[in-house]
Amino acid sequence: MLNNNKFLLNNGANPRQAMGQTAFFGRSSDPFATARGARVRRLLLEQVRYALTTEPAALEIPPDLTADRLTHIRGRVSITVGAIVVRLNQEGFTESDRLYEIRDGLAQGRPVGRGDLDWLNSIIATERGLQTGS
Repeated sequence: MLNNNKFLLNNGANPRQAMGQTAFFGRSSDPFATARGARVRRLLLEQVRYALTTEPAALEIPPDLTADRLTHIRGRVSITVGAIVVRLNQEGFTESDRLYEIRDGLAQGRPVGRGDLDWLNSIIATERGLQTGS
């Protein structure tokens, strides 16, 4: 049963104080947290790359697929990419616009371009450098 008791929901905490106490806002000042964030972002970006490269229909049109099946597969990959981008944003990823374009293109039935994969690989390499402190 859902408890709507306003005392429990609003126990007198100042909203600004509560926001300032979250771990997300303090991450950039801690070098270990920055390295951890880079590692998490890199792993999430690798999941995006994996989702795109393991589904041939995301990159090209296999000859044995109907248009409806192709759209369905690309839509499924689009949903996967979108879910990962949300998580990336939570980790402080600042270049999600391109990933949203990839997601939207897949949702509309378009394949992922070679330039998008090259960009993704370069971003992964950048995050790897942040992770190691290079």
